[in-house]
Amino acid sequence: MHRRALLMTAAAAALSACASQDQGARAHAAAASPHDFAAALYRQLAAHAGNQFVSPYSVSAAFALVYPGARGQTAAEIAGVLGYSSSSSTATAEARALADALQAQTGGSTFTLANAAWVERTLVLSPDYARAVRDELGATIEPVDFIANQPAALARINAWAGEATRGRIPQVLTTPDESRRLVLTNAVHFLGRWSAPFSARATRDGVFHADGADTPARLMRQTTQARYFDNETLQAAEFDYDDGAFALAVLLPREVVGLARFERDLSGDQLGRWLQTLTEAAPQRLDVTLPKLEIRGDYELSGPLQAMGMRAAFTNAADFSGITEAQALAISAVVHKTFLKIDEDGAEAAAVTAIDMVATAAPIRPPALPIEFKADRPFAIVLLHKPTGAILFMGRIVTTAA
Repeated sequence: MHRRALLMTAAAAALSACASQDQGARAHAAAASPHDFAAALYRQLAAHAGNQFVSPYSVSAAFALVYPGARGQTAAEIAGVLGYSSSSSTATAEARALADALQAQTGGSTFTLANAAWVERTLVLSPDYARAVRDELGATIEPVDFIANQPAALARINAWAGEATRGRIPQVLTTPDESRRLVLTNAVHFLGRWSAPFSARATRDGVFHADGADTPARLMRQTTQARYFDNETLQAAEFDYDDGAFALAVLLPREVVGLARFERDLSGDQLGRWLQTLTEAAPQRLDVTLPKLEIRGDYELSGPLQAMGMRAAFTNAADFSGITEAQALAISAVVHKTFLKIDEDGAEAAAVTAIDMVATAAPIRPPALPIEFKADRPFAIVLLHKPTGAILFMGRIVTTAA
């Protein structure tokens, strides 16, 4: 009797270990390809002036809700841009495994996400599609009246966004559209305390040096241990949050005007190599200067996504027949809003992505002294989940002006 119980326990443990390893592999698969997507999206937005801050993860997670219902060329282009598997079921399993891994942390940092499908109450979803987004991707399916009472529907969506981001993004959709039939939303929120917090007493007024436009800044400073590497054009450091699973990578060109070159040469492979080098680097003693920040981003990503190769989904030729056969649908807008706050204690970041779908007419060795890492000039940042390599947020800081 005891031997049988022990055998059953051992078998269960073995199965659990195999399942855990399989889930981990799926999570890594889902996180690897998005390095290309993150770099490509960053390059698209870098063409515009000012600070940029996006969540490649949130955009990808929102499109994971679309992908099970896409067919033909529409599906192929979505997969090509986002780096999904050509198999919808595999892509869905990878997305779920990554979401579970991101939320499985038990330390002081928290990463939460929410998915929802806001469906015009007269629109009948395919049972297979509804099962995929609800049961496999954890989305709530919310019937709303887009036709007769759209203001109330938008109010519900905005209230959901505010709650999911702890009030940081209280509004995502504001413009009525009489052809709106389905809105697919993802919201993410991160809150983390530095493993080595800055002292507020050491924060001083200073200057952030941009190309021809210096701005006043509150500069935090400390001497600490952090993973670091450099080359002839770049310094890079990775600052852990208190649970060790999440970190902020700061990629600091050596020259004030060096960010433009960095952005021109950026690729998914290069970004992946830098982040991997940082993760594997031994901690070094750094004299760190970082600006306190609070910034917001507001983007409509249809143009950038089409420029990256996702074209059919935005036209009357879109094929989303896997979502519903009762009405031809196309994507009219991809609204993406973000928030970032960095201070002496840590960082808070949030994002909401809303995919608006409308009815269509047709279907190194450490030195003796601390290395100066003074981020008082334009730099790029990546907030990542180290166990999976997932890029949760990415952006650039070119000014500290409000």
